[in-house]
Amino acid sequence: MHALMLLGTGILVGLIVADWMAFSRLTPISVRYGVLVGRHEEPLVVRRDRFDGEGLLRLPRGSARLVPTHRAVQLLPDRRRFGIAVRTAWPLNGFVHYTVLDERAPVVLTKRMPWSSVLLTGVWFLTVAGGTLVYLVVYALAGGLSSASGAFLGVALSGLGLLVCLFGLVIVVAAYRLEDKRLMAVYEEFKAAVAGC
Repeated sequence: MHALMLLGTGILVGLIVADWMAFSRLTPISVRYGVLVGRHEEPLVVRRDRFDGEGLLRLPRGSARLVPTHRAVQLLPDRRRFGIAVRTAWPLNGFVHYTVLDERAPVVLTKRMPWSSVLLTGVWFLTVAGGTLVYLVVYALAGGLSSASGAFLGVALSGLGLLVCLFGLVIVVAAYRLEDKRLMAVYEEFKAAVAGC
């Protein structure tokens, strides 16, 4: 039994590491890798001459990399330049998808998150919420709610489960906002750089 648990844990950790490596790799395939969690569209001129020979544009708090095969620009925030070098469990990749270079046209900024982050977060919330609900149903069927003290205990433990869910939600939202703030700061720097400011 312990060997199966160790094997399962090893496979899970291996999948998470492989997912994060594929997500953060600087290859053209990473343009479409991950779960789409946000979109932002606006007109912009993406100038080819702002990028160096390797397709890289240095920005004050990150960089932008041209991926011409996918008509996209990958935005790469440098966490160390934001004061908080912590990488959360919900990192974001940003890609500016363009239709043409050197002309004003609509561009779409897409925000993506690794599959493992989304799936594990969903499983965690389902486990806590489902476990709380199953506990309450089993407790009620066993007659636990028939007395005042039993009803109080059932409500208290259900409230504790909801509190754990709420705490998890606060952590996920705070981490997403931190990652989104970094990404949008680099996007604003990218817009200023291609506009020639």
